[in-house]
Amino acid sequence: MSIKEEIISFARDIEIDLIGFCDINFDEGLINFLKEKRELGLLTGFEEENENKRTDIKKIMEDAQTIIAIALPYKTADINTKQIHISKSSIGLDYHIVLKEKLLKLCNFLIEKYGAKAVSFCDNNPLCEREIARKSGIGFIGKNNSLITKKYGSYVFLGEIITNIYIERDKAVENKCGSCTICLNACPSGALLKPWYIDPRKCISFLTQKKEELTDSEKKLLGLNIYGCDTCQDVCPYNKTAEYSKIEEFKPFGWEANINPDFILGLTNSEYKCTFKKASCGWRGKRVLKRNTLIALENLKRNQ
Repeated sequence: MSIKEEIISFARDIEIDLIGFCDINFDEGLINFLKEKRELGLLTGFEEENENKRTDIKKIMEDAQTIIAIALPYKTADINTKQIHISKSSIGLDYHIVLKEKLLKLCNFLIEKYGAKAVSFCDNNPLCEREIARKSGIGFIGKNNSLITKKYGSYVFLGEIITNIYIERDKAVENKCGSCTICLNACPSGALLKPWYIDPRKCISFLTQKKEELTDSEKKLLGLNIYGCDTCQDVCPYNKTAEYSKIEEFKPFGWEANINPDFILGLTNSEYKCTFKKASCGWRGKRVLKRNTLIALENLKRNQ
C-alpha cells in the first residue's frame, strides 16, 4: 500500500471514515474573502482576525508539506424543535475530547510509522477548517458556510493535521448548492445576509453563547434554543438523507435529547458536572444555560 492508503486504513480502524489530503497553499481569492469579512465586521470574535495568520501554514510548521483533514459525523438523535432544546452538535460527549483523541492517535501513527512531524488542531487554531476540508475532498462549503459531505451532510466536526511528509492530494470539492437558497430563507434571525456571508451578531447560535445581557429583540430571536441552532442545517436538502453517526461517544447520555427546563433551573454544581459539563454546550457555564432556559420558557408561553 502507498503511504496515503496506509493512513486511510489506519484512520478507518479508529472510526475516521472521512479523511482527505491537500497542499498547504491557499489562493488569493480566499485571502481577499477573509479580509472583506473582517472589514465588514462579520467575524465572530472566536476566530483569528488576521487573514494572513489563517493561511500561512509555514508559520506553524516551517517544513510543512501536507494538511490532513478529517471529519467526524455527530448526528445520533433527532431533536424536537417544538420544545426547549440544544443543538445536535451538543448531544453526547464533548466533541473536542473525541476529536482530539483520534487526531492524537493519527499523529502518533505518522510519527512512529514514517518518522514524520505531525501537529493536530481542533477548534484551537487560526486555520480555515472548512476550506481545508473542501480542498481535501471531504465536502463543499454551502451558502450557510457549513461544510457539506455526501454521506453525513453538514452534521460533522472538523479537525486537521499538518505534517512534513508529502501525501498524494485529493481533488477539491466545488460548490453544489446551485440556485438553492432554502437555508438563507429559513434563518429565523436573518443572520445569513447572502450566500457565504453571515452576520454573527444576529446568529442564534452566537446569541446562545453570548455572555453579555441580551436585548429584548435578541431574547425573542432565541426562540426555544438554549444552546446552538440547527435551522439552516435542518432545512438543507443534503441533510435530508444524512446518515446517522455510529460513534458511541456522540450518542445521547439521556438528558439532552429531551430537555427538562426545571432540571436546568435547579442545577447544582455536582449535577452540572455530571451532565452539561460533559457536553460541548457546557463550556459557557451554568449561568448562561439557566438564563437561556428562562428566556426559552418565556418564548414558549408567548407562542402558546
